[in-house]
Amino acid sequence: MDAGVRRVMGLISEMNVRYVVPVYQRPYSWGEEQCLQLWDDILACGRSREQTHFTGSIVTMQDGTASPQGVAALAVIDGQQRITTIALLLVALARYADAHGKERLPFSRQEILMSGYLTNPFRSGDDHYKLTLSKGDRATFRAVIDQLEDPSRPAPEGPSRILDNLALFERRLDALANVATVWEGLRRLEVVSVTMAQGRDNAQLIFESMNSTGKDLSAADLIRNFVLMKYPLDRQAQAYQTYWRPLEDVLAPLGDEGAFDDFIRCFFQMAYAPERLGNADLYQVFKRYVSANAYDVNDRMGFLCLRLKDFAGYYVDAVRGGLSGADDADPVARRTSFHLAGIARLGGAAARPLVLELFRSCRRRECTREQLANMLGVLESYLLRRAVCDCEGSAQEHFLRHLVAKLAAVRSAGEKYYESYVALFLVEEGTPRRFPTDDEFRRALVTRDCFGFAQAPFVLARLNARLAAGSAAGASTADAASGSAADAAGEDATVARAAAGVPGSAADASALPEGWGVEHVMPVGALSDPAWAQALGPDARLAFERGVNALGNLAPSAYPYDLQDGTLAQKQGRLARDGEGRAMDVPLCRDVLAAQAWGPAQIEARSRTLASVALGAWPLPHVDAAALEAFRPSRRAAQVKTVTWQDLVDAGVVQMDDVLVSASPMYPGRATVTSTGRIMLATGETFDEPTAAYERFLGSVGAHETGLNGWTHWRLGEGGPLLDQLR
Repeated sequence: MDAGVRRVMGLISEMNVRYVVPVYQRPYSWGEEQCLQLWDDILACGRSREQTHFTGSIVTMQDGTASPQGVAALAVIDGQQRITTIALLLVALARYADAHGKERLPFSRQEILMSGYLTNPFRSGDDHYKLTLSKGDRATFRAVIDQLEDPSRPAPEGPSRILDNLALFERRLDALANVATVWEGLRRLEVVSVTMAQGRDNAQLIFESMNSTGKDLSAADLIRNFVLMKYPLDRQAQAYQTYWRPLEDVLAPLGDEGAFDDFIRCFFQMAYAPERLGNADLYQVFKRYVSANAYDVNDRMGFLCLRLKDFAGYYVDAVRGGLSGADDADPVARRTSFHLAGIARLGGAAARPLVLELFRSCRRRECTREQLANMLGVLESYLLRRAVCDCEGSAQEHFLRHLVAKLAAVRSAGEKYYESYVALFLVEEGTPRRFPTDDEFRRALVTRDCFGFAQAPFVLARLNARLAAGSAAGASTADAASGSAADAAGEDATVARAAAGVPGSAADASALPEGWGVEHVMPVGALSDPAWAQALGPDARLAFERGVNALGNLAPSAYPYDLQDGTLAQKQGRLARDGEGRAMDVPLCRDVLAAQAWGPAQIEARSRTLASVALGAWPLPHVDAAALEAFRPSRRAAQVKTVTWQDLVDAGVVQMDDVLVSASPMYPGRATVTSTGRIMLATGETFDEPTAAYERFLGSVGAHETGLNGWTHWRLGEGGPLLDQLR
């Protein structure tokens, strides 16, 4: 590694050298604030002719080779924002000189072009350009240079930081009395230049040390750099296109610059449950994960990217609330999307690690696709019931984090995944983490203020879809409430009707149609209206306060604000029409439309009816008593196994030269027990416990799986017992 203080102009004008920003670096991102800070530094330096100015560092990596034209490419590890901005200022100076040819300037367009600041004048192709940027910036920057060399070429257009900052410098130069000051300041600008040799210097460690504050780079930047720096310079572009770009493409539909950081935090909250992780932790956690799973050896970083891409797809589905590319004719896929939409509305980021865990279990064939849809339905019911019952949010977040960890233990123990999942919800009965019972849920729906409830539109949309499904099966609202015909129609009918766009419901039954809102049947101004006040009865104020925001007094409407204080007949007329004034059938409004009067009795009756429909829409799950009993806290404590690998060695249960055989038909392999009782893989690596050995074994055969328990995946001899059975 060579390091020293250099003048910037001398550094970038070296002959037969070009600077390449690697694909893993983020795009050019300096804004006006950073550009003006550099501008001020250059002016201060130019006005003080006896001083130089230090402006940071430029770190490059070379591989010791040159192109056929004799040009060496140096990868810019740190300092690309600075060097790009200086290049833009040089372009602005060249344009200024060209436009002000009569002024006596210490520089010219020709000098800037021919002195190697922006180009290698006598080289062609990539070697011609002194600076090659990454990704979308490359074409724009090269077009700027091409147009500077040949003004007849069209100027680049479109939104770009490159063009914005170039225009900023041109405006500043035009407003400056003495432009020579800028040229003089540039000539006196200094940096620490660090040049490393590939294979000899650790670029990643140097990169981290120069970005240790974490203020400039996101977790996505750091992780992308870490992954692609594992490849030689000549393979980084290919690795980016093959492994990293597909991961970015999967997350692209979210349209959020922070999507990767949010995804990777969610992934690690699943992988390391129940740990809490903040954005500041993500890079270190990523490196820990890579090391623990040996992704940093044997060219396995690509396997990690492919694994992350799969989970990124699950994450996007969780955020957007639906399966990407699902077949609408597949009822299981429709149900899965139906519940993902509900979870996205109700659970937010806290529920996503669990959703990823459920997708992982299905991918590993620990549950069927049907069971996955059912488990998502259980989660939606849990979230909705707790929201309606105003259960403690922190307890829920705690439970969801620990549930992911408990499911990993279920997997390791080889227990039935689906039954265990349901049981883990139900054993929380009587705790702050409980799954509200039917009685608690019904009582809350009937008595609470539902108009002020944030999820009221969602609840009404889902109830409407449920009633529409009952109608398709020939059921009345009363039948739907009793469960007879609606349950016969089943959840699939609810989902199918919603997907078909049932009138009065959203296509996914997770929101009211655009422009619709929640209407009070008995208006909020009822006490001021003689007819409505009479309908409220002798104790009008008490009846009003109990009923105005009750579930039974709410209805979806395309005109939620037009008739806030209208009569019952006027309300009924609006509830029977869509936003274009056309007649339509909204199942949730049928009983309101059929009413001859509307007062406390009708409101309470409808509240109870809709509460019963809700019990079917968000049911309490069931599991057999044996599965439930197995997860009672006292029983689980008694089942914990404390025998260690060393205990088996000391007892002679396993001995030197014993063979351990992978129990997975997908990943056959063997290990042996050494004379010191360690587990030795075919690679020669040794481990002091089964899980670490099995994780490394999976890595050595290119498996994507992680988090598997070695006790339940190693057998003692061919066809022998699992190690877990020996404890």
